[in-house]
Amino acid sequence: MRTPAYIITLSTLLALTYITEVDAQNQYTLQGDAIATGNNCYQLTDALPNEIGAVWYDESINLEQPFQLQFKMNFGTNSGNGSSSTPGADGMMFVMQTDGPSALGLQGEGLGFAGFSPSLGIEFDTYNNQSMGDISADHIGIMTNGSVNHDASTSLAGPVPATSESTDIENGEDYAVEIVWDPEGQNIEVYFDCEFRLSTNVDLINDIFEGNTIVTWGFTSATGGANNVHTVCLYENATPTGDVILCLGQTTQLIAPGDLSQSFSWEPADFLNDPNIYNPTASPISTQVYTVTYTDFCGDTQTSSVEVFAEVLEVEISANYDILDCINTSSTLLASSNFPSGVDFSWEVAGEGNITSSNDWEAVVNEAGTYQVTASFDNGVCTDQETYTLEIDTIPFTADAGPDGVINCYIPNVVLLGGSDGENADYVWTTSENGAFFGSSNIAQPTAIAGGVYQLTVTNPLNGCISSDDMLLEADFTEPEILLGQPDGIINCDNLSVNILGTEIYPDGYTSIAEWSWSEGEGGLLDPTDDQPTALLPGDYLLTVTFLETGCTTVANDVVTVEQDESSFIDISSLTMPNVFTPGTSNGFNDFLSPFLKDLPEVSTLSILDVYNLKVFNRWGALVFQNNGMPLAWDGRANGSLLSPGSYMIMLDYMYLCDEAQTGSHIGPLEIIH
Repeated sequence: MRTPAYIITLSTLLALTYITEVDAQNQYTLQGDAIATGNNCYQLTDALPNEIGAVWYDESINLEQPFQLQFKMNFGTNSGNGSSSTPGADGMMFVMQTDGPSALGLQGEGLGFAGFSPSLGIEFDTYNNQSMGDISADHIGIMTNGSVNHDASTSLAGPVPATSESTDIENGEDYAVEIVWDPEGQNIEVYFDCEFRLSTNVDLINDIFEGNTIVTWGFTSATGGANNVHTVCLYENATPTGDVILCLGQTTQLIAPGDLSQSFSWEPADFLNDPNIYNPTASPISTQVYTVTYTDFCGDTQTSSVEVFAEVLEVEISANYDILDCINTSSTLLASSNFPSGVDFSWEVAGEGNITSSNDWEAVVNEAGTYQVTASFDNGVCTDQETYTLEIDTIPFTADAGPDGVINCYIPNVVLLGGSDGENADYVWTTSENGAFFGSSNIAQPTAIAGGVYQLTVTNPLNGCISSDDMLLEADFTEPEILLGQPDGIINCDNLSVNILGTEIYPDGYTSIAEWSWSEGEGGLLDPTDDQPTALLPGDYLLTVTFLETGCTTVANDVVTVEQDESSFIDISSLTMPNVFTPGTSNGFNDFLSPFLKDLPEVSTLSILDVYNLKVFNRWGALVFQNNGMPLAWDGRANGSLLSPGSYMIMLDYMYLCDEAQTGSHIGPLEIIH
C-alpha cells in the first residue's frame, strides 16, 4: 500500500472539469485503432493482432513545472506468453514526445512507442520479449527515444515486476497508476497498484528533449500475434489543481486528487461554494491556502494543499543606473510585481526618451526621459502602471593644455601647464611626434623632455565624460658643427701676430657665440670671441661655439696651433765675447771670433743681431781691424793678412731689433794664438 510521501501539483495543466463526450473530443486526439469508450476511458487496442493505438492530450506538459498524474490501466484478460492458448500482449506506455498529437508509433513489441525521438516512455509490458532484455514477469521500465530495449543505453530504469508480488496484471482488473515529476530534483517516480515501483534521476529538458520545455503527453499500445484489450481511464481529477494566481475578484475551480467515490473536505471553507466536493469554486478576497482531505485510489486518507493567490496587482520599476552618463550610456529598467508569476509587461515612452529594446519585464533605454510600464495579468483582467524618470549627466570638465612652448639646450625640460575647471579631475597626457615625459604623465602638470604635440585628456570621475586639449612643444637642440681654420703664418720679428682664418660654423641661420681659449692661460688672443681671431702668442687654441638661439654648445674636436720663429724674441742680455781664439789653424775649432749667448748657447748669435760693430786694437792702442757693422764672424785677418799672435783689445757695440730694441757693448782683451 502506498504511503502519502509525495504529492506534487501540476501547475501547467488546469483542472479537468467534468465533460460530456462531445466536449471531450476537444480535449484529446485519438490515433490508430484507439477509440473512446466513455467516462473518460479510452481503448487503445482491441484483442486483435497487429493493432496500434494512441491517445494524446491537447494540453501540453511544461517540464519546468512539477506534475502529478493519476489514472487507471486495464491490460485485458488474455494472459501468458506464446505457450498459452490465449497469450496476452504487448502492454501500454505513458509517453512524452515532441512530434505532437498526430504521432503514431510502431506495432508489436514497440508498444506503439517505437519511432519517437526525442521521447520518454514509461513501459507497462505484459509480454516477455527476451531480445529486448525483458523479464518473465509483467514489468515496468523507463525508456527513451523510441526504444524498448532494456539492454540499450536508452533504458533509464528497470525492468522491475509490475507489482511487488509479480502479479499477472492481465486479469481484467483496473490498476491505479501515478506518475510524479519533480523538476527541481530532476526526478521521476512511478507508482503502480498503490506501490512505489521505480524512479530515475534525469534532466528531461536538456538530456532528453534537447532544450524543449513543452511536450505532448498521452498513452500508446500495440499488439502483435498475441493481443489484448488495452484501456486507460483518466478521471475528472486526473490532474489536480496546483497553486493558483488570481486578480482580486476572480474565481477559480479547485481540483482535488483521489477517489471520486469517497468524501472530500476543504479547509478553511471561507469563500468556497461547497467545501465537501472534489472541485469547489473559490472566490477569496485575499491570498488563501486551502487544504483538502481525501481518500486515494488505495483507500488511504491523504491531505494536499493549494495556495490561491488573490491580490491587487502592483508593479514597480527599478533601474541598474538612475542617471545616464558617459560611462553608463544605457540603463536597464526592470519591472516587477507582487504576483508570483503570469504577469505580462509592456513598455512605452511617456514623453521624451528612447527604448532600444524591451523583453517583457526588461527594457533597455539610452536617453533621459520618463518611461512607463503596464503590467497585465490574465489578458488584462487586472492591470497596473508605473513610470520611471531617468536623468542624464554628460557634462565634462574643461581641459586646458596650457600655452605652446619651446624646449632646447637652455631649457631641456618643460613643465606643461595643464589644468581644468573641475575638482578631483583625472588627468592623462599623451604625446606624438617623438614627445616624451620625465616621470608620471597622469598629473595636471607633468614634465616634458622632448618636442612634440602633447594632448591633455581630462575625465570627470563623476560621470566618465572627457574633454581634451593639446599644445605644441617645439624642440631645437641643434648643435654647432665646426670646421677649424688655420693660422696665416708664424709669429716672428716681422709678424708679431697671426690671424686664424677660415673657420666655418654650420648650419646657417643661427647666431654663433665663439670663445677661444689659449692652452697657456689668458692673453694669447687679441679678440677671443671672434671666430677669426688674432693670436699674439704661440700655443694651442681651442674653439667653443654656442648657438644663441638654442643654447647648444660644441667644443672643436681639435686645436689650432700657432707657431713662433725660434730665432725671434730672444733675450741677448747674456751675450759674451771670447777672449782667446786661434785663427788660421783650419782645424775647424775656434778659427773665428764670434759672440755667443751664455744662457742660450744653441742660438746662433750673429744670425739674430741687426747691428754688430767690432774694433780691434793692438797693445799700443792702434786700430788694427774694424768691420762694416755687419754681423759676421772675424777670421783674424786685417787687410787680408792674419794678425800676429799676441795681446789685443776689442771694442764691440751691438743691437737686436725684434719687437723692441736690445743694445749692448763690450770692451775686453783678446789673445790671438797661432
